[in-house]
Amino acid sequence: MVDKEAARREYPDIRALEHSTLKVPYEILNKKFRTAQKAIDREVANVLGGSNDILHCSSDSQNQSIDSVADFLGGVVQKLTALKRKADDCYQQEQGCIKNCKLRISHLQDRMDQVRKDLPENDFTVTMWQRKRCNRFIVDHLLRQGYYKAAIDLMEESDIEGLCNIEIFTVARKIEASLQANNITLCLNWCIDNRSRLKKIKSTLEFNLRMQEFIELIREGKRLDAVKYARRHFSNIDSSSCDLMKRAMGLLAFQIDTNCQPYQDMYDPQRWKMLLRQFRDDIFSLYQLKERSMFSVILQVGLASLKTPDCYDENKKSLQCPICSSNFNEIARTLPFSHCSHSRLVCRISGEEMNGNNPPMMLPNGMVYSEKALLKLADSNHGTVICPRTNTSYPFSELKRVFLL
Repeated sequence: MVDKEAARREYPDIRALEHSTLKVPYEILNKKFRTAQKAIDREVANVLGGSNDILHCSSDSQNQSIDSVADFLGGVVQKLTALKRKADDCYQQEQGCIKNCKLRISHLQDRMDQVRKDLPENDFTVTMWQRKRCNRFIVDHLLRQGYYKAAIDLMEESDIEGLCNIEIFTVARKIEASLQANNITLCLNWCIDNRSRLKKIKSTLEFNLRMQEFIELIREGKRLDAVKYARRHFSNIDSSSCDLMKRAMGLLAFQIDTNCQPYQDMYDPQRWKMLLRQFRDDIFSLYQLKERSMFSVILQVGLASLKTPDCYDENKKSLQCPICSSNFNEIARTLPFSHCSHSRLVCRISGEEMNGNNPPMMLPNGMVYSEKALLKLADSNHGTVICPRTNTSYPFSELKRVFLL
């Protein structure tokens, strides 16, 4: 019963933090399966076409020579060989994805086994699993921020290659670089390759890329080519894009330096940044990745749980408080303060909690510290306590114990 209760408590944590760990390889496997299915269907159609040629040849055997029949058979053999090669290649790719899925499931299963065994948090296997998870989250954050070399180095050093989504970010990196260079080719090919899935999330990325190509043709003074391009690619657009298409056609009548809206905005080079953001949003949506990295989310939750108003008061900062340090103080500035239903008093000198075993003691100047910390100060100074905040000295006998209701 204890094992089931522990596993039930751990499940929401796994579900919240590890959704993409399983979802991403599944989506990659699903895509490879569909791609393989289409490729094999094409090869099968070629084989059937060759077989039909042989049947037609055999039905008209009187007008066919042995050499022509041999040529037909040779063509079918080549097509069968191509089919086998394609099937083997697709099988190997799918097996790689399945192996990756199994690896990630096994990784998460290890954690559930630890919970069922009720292993303490300081157990070696638990510590190693948590460290591996932390490294995965850091790698994901580094990849999102563009630090690919650092991410790959950490990934290889931690031996977590199969647990990170490096494949997605590698593809995204190349496409984002091409968009930054004002080139839509790679991104457009990616849209065509994922057209059915993008349609399910109602993405307009492909249309916006085509629109940008149309705008660039006008910018280069190739208005006739722009019209031909529009006829070729915008003839079957949906009703939701008609208004934008009408405005785009009006762009043919305006020069690059126009001040007339909305045509000035359509000529704006900032549209490339918009395309880059939309691409990143869409690729994250396809693989159900969150907008923010899990490392960033967990860090902010942790900082918010420790943040208090005293962290931003120079006279009340604590050396033991992470939020009071210069590294995290600015990061946590926009985060909400922690909600504490039960207050805890922490000694400013020792950083220890003040309670019944370590009661708070008040100096004559009104400052309150823990009894243990003040005893250490008194022992090192012949029974005299020096207030660390005001530098005033008092005999230990003048201190008064504070009682909290």
